[in-house]
Amino acid sequence: MRHYYIGVEHLFIALLDIRGGLTRSSLEEQGLTPDYVSDAIRRKIGKGSLRRLWAGTPSTPRANVILDIANDLALEDGRSNINERDLLMAIIEEEDNLPARILKALGVDTAHILNAARTRAINRSAQQVYATVEFAPGFDQTAILSDEHLLILRRMFSGHGRIRVDSHLTGGFTRALVLIVTPIQADGQEDAAVVVKIDDTDHILDEAQRYETHVKGILPPLTARLEERPVAPEISNLAGLYYTLVTKPGQRPQDLRTAAQEMGTDRLGYWLRQQLYDQFGDKWWKLRRAFRFQVWTEYDWMLPPVLTLQYLPDDAATADHVIRVPINRSRLQKVEQGQIITLENFTVQRVYQDRNSIQVATGRGNEATRRAYRIDIHNLDLKGELHYRGEVIESISGRVRSTRHDALMSAADILEPPFDLHATRIFVEQPRPLDLPNPLMVYQDLLYNHVNGSTSKIHSDLHLGNILIGPNDTAFLIDFEHAREGHTLFDWATLEISLLNELVMPLVGSTWDDAYVVLEYIVALNAQRSLPHTNNDITLAFAPLIALRDIVKESLANPNKWDEYYIGLALSALRAMGWGTLHLGGRRLMLLVAALAINELYAEPGTSGSDEATTPDESNELPPP
Repeated sequence: MRHYYIGVEHLFIALLDIRGGLTRSSLEEQGLTPDYVSDAIRRKIGKGSLRRLWAGTPSTPRANVILDIANDLALEDGRSNINERDLLMAIIEEEDNLPARILKALGVDTAHILNAARTRAINRSAQQVYATVEFAPGFDQTAILSDEHLLILRRMFSGHGRIRVDSHLTGGFTRALVLIVTPIQADGQEDAAVVVKIDDTDHILDEAQRYETHVKGILPPLTARLEERPVAPEISNLAGLYYTLVTKPGQRPQDLRTAAQEMGTDRLGYWLRQQLYDQFGDKWWKLRRAFRFQVWTEYDWMLPPVLTLQYLPDDAATADHVIRVPINRSRLQKVEQGQIITLENFTVQRVYQDRNSIQVATGRGNEATRRAYRIDIHNLDLKGELHYRGEVIESISGRVRSTRHDALMSAADILEPPFDLHATRIFVEQPRPLDLPNPLMVYQDLLYNHVNGSTSKIHSDLHLGNILIGPNDTAFLIDFEHAREGHTLFDWATLEISLLNELVMPLVGSTWDDAYVVLEYIVALNAQRSLPHTNNDITLAFAPLIALRDIVKESLANPNKWDEYYIGLALSALRAMGWGTLHLGGRRLMLLVAALAINELYAEPGTSGSDEATTPDESNELPPP
C-alpha cells in the first residue's frame, strides 16, 4: 500500500491475517470475510505516495495509544507481552480509530466482538459443529450442489441439528444457487422454510450491505427479510445468506415462475398490479421524483464490458490511446482490437484472485454510474501486485482483446440470424413485413440520449425468480444485490424481459419464425391495440404483459410519452440477448425486441404508445449510426 508507517489500520489487518484467530472468527460469525473488511479499510485510506518522504517506519500517535492500552491489558493479566486478544480489545475499546469506525459502518456488532475477545479461549484447533443436510424426495442434489455449496449449508445452519433441502428456485436470470430449505430442530420439529442464496462471497456480502442500506427500513410488514448475517467461510470463495418468510405450517414459498403455471396468466396480471405493485409501490415505485439523466448513467453497467484487456507492464506498453476518468466518449470509440490502452483513474470493482483478473469502472456518481464503462483486465500477477475493491488505479495498461461491440456481435452471431448483423436495418418478412433498425449498430448513440424520467427506490433485478408468493397471495421480494435509487422504469423493463423469456417463448418454440410470431404481438402491445389471434396460448400469455404496461403507463414521467420506457426496454433486451442460460428462442426474440423498441423511439413524435401509433414498417428511419 506504500505506507511507510504503522497505523492502527495495519495492526488490525495483521489481526485479520491470523488464521483461526479471534478477530477472523468473530467477524466470520457476523457474515464478513477478512478480505472484505481489509478492502473496506484500504478503500478508506488509499495507497500512499510513490516517493518515500522519510526514513524508517514510525508508528502513528494513535497506534502508540492502542499499543499502550494493549500493554496495560497484558500486564493486568500477568503477562509481559501483548497477544491478539489484548490488541483486538484495545482497538475496539478505543472507538475513534479507523478500523473501529469502519466496522461500525459495515454494521458489525462491536460489543459482540469485544465480549468474544474477553471470554473466548484462543484455540486454533476448535472445530465448527455443522448441520446435517437431507434432501426432499425427488431432489437431485448431485446435479445442483457442489461440495462447497454443502459446506455453506452445513455452516449456515450450525445451530440446527439438520436441514432439508426442499427445492431449487434458480432460473435463467441468475447464476447464483437459490434453494428452499427447511431447518429442523434436534427434537424433529420443523421451522418455517427459508430461501437460501449461495453465490460468490463479494456478491453475497454486497447484497447484505445493500439490504441494510436501501431495503431494511422500508419493507412492508409481511415480506422476506434478512435477519441473520451471511455465512462466508474463509476456506471457500462462496458465501450464503437466507431470507426468512412468513408462511403457513408445511407451506413452501413459490417463485412467480412456478406459481404462474398454477394461477393462470389472467390472474397473474391481476396479481402483479394488486399485490406486487400496490404492496411495494407506496415505499418504492410510487415515491417518484423528477429525474433527468443521460442513458449511460443508468444502463451502461448492464451491457458487456466496453473493453477486455490483456495486462501489460508499464515498461512494455506504448499506448495507442489513453482513456481517463471522466470518460471522453469519442476517444473510447476509436479503440480497436489489438491496440494498447492506458487507463487512468479507474476504480477497481471486482478482484478475481483465481483468474488473475480485475474489473474496473468509472467509480464516480450514483451507484449505477459508478459501475459504468466496465473494463476487464486479465493476466495480472495478483500475488505480486496488490489490488483491492474500491482502489483508484492511477495508471494501468493492456492490449485490447475485445470491445463491447465484439462481445455483442459474438452473442448475436451465435443466434444464427437470417439477416446481416453488419447492416443498419433488419428486415422481417413474416408474419408481416417489418423494417427495423439494427440495435447493434445504434445502441452506442442511444446511451448518450438525455431522458426526462423519474427516480425511486428500485429492486434493479426484478424477474420471476426473485418474486415469491406467500400465504394469501402475499408478494415477497428477495435478492437485493442491485437494489438502489434509480430509474423507476428499470424494474418494469427487466420484468417484461423476464415474462417474455419465461412465460411466452416456451409456448412457441426456438426458431426465428417463432420469434417473429411473438414480435407481432409486441407490435400490437406497443400500439395499444387488440392483439393478434394467430395463437390463443400466446394471447393468454400476454395478459400479464398488458397489466405490466398499465403499471408502466402510470409510472411514466410524461403521460403517453413512452420513449422513457422503450430506452430501458431496448437495453434490457440487449443485455438478455447475451445470456447463455436463456432459451435460444428467447435470446433471438431479445434482439428483435431491442430493434423494435429503438424503432419506436424514432416513430412520429407523439404517436409512440398511443392509439394512433404507427407500425414499425411505417415509422421514420433512424439517422445513420
